[in-house]
Amino acid sequence: MNFRHTISTGLLMLCSLSAMAEDADGGYLFAHMIPSNYGRLYYSISRDGLTWKTLNGGNIVLPDYKGHPDIVRGGDDQWHMVGVVFGGDVKVPYPVHWHTKDLITWEKEDLPNAIMTVSQLDLRNDGGWFGAPKTCYDEATQQYVITWHAYKHNPKDNKDLWESMRTVYITTKDFKTFTPAKKLFAFTGDAATTATIDVILRNVNGTYYAVIKDERWPETVPTGKTIRIAKSQGGVLGPYSNPGAPICPSWHEAPILIISKEGKCRIYTEAYTKGGKYDMFEADTMEGKWEQKEYESPKSRHGCMIPIDEATYQNLLKAFDK
Repeated sequence: MNFRHTISTGLLMLCSLSAMAEDADGGYLFAHMIPSNYGRLYYSISRDGLTWKTLNGGNIVLPDYKGHPDIVRGGDDQWHMVGVVFGGDVKVPYPVHWHTKDLITWEKEDLPNAIMTVSQLDLRNDGGWFGAPKTCYDEATQQYVITWHAYKHNPKDNKDLWESMRTVYITTKDFKTFTPAKKLFAFTGDAATTATIDVILRNVNGTYYAVIKDERWPETVPTGKTIRIAKSQGGVLGPYSNPGAPICPSWHEAPILIISKEGKCRIYTEAYTKGGKYDMFEADTMEGKWEQKEYESPKSRHGCMIPIDEATYQNLLKAFDK
């Protein structure tokens, strides 16, 4: 989840998306994993979001990190993301809060497993991943919203497991105290059975949007395995409308949202049956007509893109251009 763009003050504000100034300064950082090394952190960089250069010689940039990278900038002017620790000798997986001032040197603090408890919602977490946690910083409430997906107890098969996925969230102002987990969406009518994963929350010009993957199967509903958008006028926690029509064909996930320097809305979404690439879809507004556009996708799986200024761009090149 997570994202910061120039607004009238000229400051970068996370989870509020406005177009960056139309100049050659800065660009975008794509933090992602790769198909052959799932869950580890890699960096690619771009001036325009269309042509990408993979940094660090294609090697991991943060050896201790595991998770689905989603970087956000908070009210403290630091960048934050949530990872997980699992496997090996770890009997009880737990989340990790990572933070940095420069996107180069990261510090971490372990968080208790208990903050992501969902049993009170009659749900269970998805193994050690806690269902791909995403983070949004909401300027209006000065809090971080951490979302992930959880599934019902005792699914009868793999299809039933994924079609039972629901998005849950916790909030925190300081990564020290957290609210109990709650379900994020209350879709109605035919949308009530919508399974959601990989949700990111963004504020675009005062309207909050939830970009989701509909995790139902295409043979169950025509929108199965597509990316859809719900919106809220009531704040980052909703209530959110039922999701709209798909913006892409089936078999896409892990959406990323940026606003281009030209003011276009872009959603990049992982075409996970194509061997590790993101497709890109563009519209004039969040509620406009989405069309697929060609660009040079780096070899990548689940990740996020964030706009960066020129100093940060140059510092990343200096640190990782090998």
